[in-house]
Amino acid sequence: MPEITPPQYAHWYSYDELTEYLLEIERACADRCQLISLGKTPEGRDIWMLEVAEPPGSDDGRPGFLVHGNIHAKELAGVTSSLQLVHDLLAGAHEGIDDAKLLREVVFYVIPRLNPDGAEFALQTGGEIRSRIEERREPNCLYQHDVDGDGAIVDMRIEAPDGPMKPMESDPRLLIPREPGDRDGPFYHVYPEGLIADWDGGEFRWCARGHDFNRNWPANWHQEHEQYGAGDYPFSEPEMRALAEFVYGRENLFGVLGFHCGSSAVLMPPSGGSLEGIPEADLRNFRRLGERAAELTGLQLLPTIDYRSEDRPPIALKGHSADWGYEQMGLYHFEIEQGNIYNAAGVTTEDFFAAPSDRQHEFLADAIRYHDEHPAYGVFVDWHEVDHPQLGPVEVGGFRKFWMINPSFEELRDRIAPGSSQFIAEYAAEHPALDISELDVEKVAQGVHRVRARVINNGALATNISEQGLKLRSLRPVSVEVEPGEGVELLSRPRFVEIGQLGPHQQSRELEWFVRTDGGGELTIRADAQKATGAEVRVEL
Repeated sequence: MPEITPPQYAHWYSYDELTEYLLEIERACADRCQLISLGKTPEGRDIWMLEVAEPPGSDDGRPGFLVHGNIHAKELAGVTSSLQLVHDLLAGAHEGIDDAKLLREVVFYVIPRLNPDGAEFALQTGGEIRSRIEERREPNCLYQHDVDGDGAIVDMRIEAPDGPMKPMESDPRLLIPREPGDRDGPFYHVYPEGLIADWDGGEFRWCARGHDFNRNWPANWHQEHEQYGAGDYPFSEPEMRALAEFVYGRENLFGVLGFHCGSSAVLMPPSGGSLEGIPEADLRNFRRLGERAAELTGLQLLPTIDYRSEDRPPIALKGHSADWGYEQMGLYHFEIEQGNIYNAAGVTTEDFFAAPSDRQHEFLADAIRYHDEHPAYGVFVDWHEVDHPQLGPVEVGGFRKFWMINPSFEELRDRIAPGSSQFIAEYAAEHPALDISELDVEKVAQGVHRVRARVINNGALATNISEQGLKLRSLRPVSVEVEPGEGVELLSRPRFVEIGQLGPHQQSRELEWFVRTDGGGELTIRADAQKATGAEVRVEL
């Protein structure tokens, strides 16, 4: 077996570095990997997907597991965790899992970076972006620009008596909201570092339109006046449309997981509404799988609706991936929030969410301490005066935005990425798996035989995956085909028969056929399902 280079944890992958690593993996493991471009981004970058299976090939009926990361531009750790999964599958590194067998049974579709343009902007500039940013060059609109030419787009502050921000008393590098009654300045207006289009010398504002690809899924999609970043219509963004065209061109998906970065947690549906909308059987599976993910990663399992501060109402996201994966695909969809700078600095998700939402800015002191302990990372740019070509003297500085929303390299390397990889492998190993057993051939008359067989699901997941999946018209029942060999005539049952869905753990259906043959022969029985490994046996008559 060729040596598989593990992913690096010293810095975040650029687009070119990611491309080279994926090509290296494909070259080393061509019998188990196929690198595919799902399409091009608006800036001309490939949206890479690595198909990992033995042999690679997504159209041979094997069940498929989808993993995607870096849908949000600044959430760069999802790339590294995706690559860790690829490495572990190819190197056979999962504990208690026969990875070689798993790759013969399951096709893994791994998209490390769904948003190459946004990630490159975040990484190369440090500027503000969710998934994509449209900097509108309309009159009096500020747009992000590296004014001082230091290679980093950070913040720009202008001292003013009516400014809403003030320095934190314990560390003046940090700006926090001004309290009611504050009269002792200095106070500041804070903007993204940038220039102003067609400025007339009066008031200006940041006019950018932000896109959030994780609000562009079709489940419960709402327009932008109701949901920030939703886009013009579901799957309107080219990257999301490329993913949709791939997914809806495959019927074999049985599992899906997305890597994100925020206060560390394992998230399950729903992302709106309540848990009461999930059937009890599905809720048990969500909790069983999710608790295993939490155990392996050291993170907390939460419904997405509860991923919030305690003083806030339940979340109600529109067009979110969790509801798409479960409601519209019938799959047990999980998101792993791998952490952020606060977690890296030792602030737990529980502590962060327990704090009143209007006091969470106080955790910035932990973030700046993390910077001081890791100066080589360049998390924070010290405030310094710049002669702005339009505004005159301003101060530029602050956090590079992508550093606020990623975990530490150490936590990612030692716990989160390997734990996530192990969870995905264990989850995938539960795929529905058909088997044909209890074969019995009995001669009942001259040249006539009765053939009996039992079709079993040996997987830990039902062939329909979830109760929600049973509602989907796209789900076809398990089918059984009998193919008579030369000189064999099928007397009973049609050649194809549908037997509905099979639950997990050896739920089965017994079938029988009558056939005629004068001089012996062979009969082939095949069982197939959209989201399960199939089975085939040959019967000698």
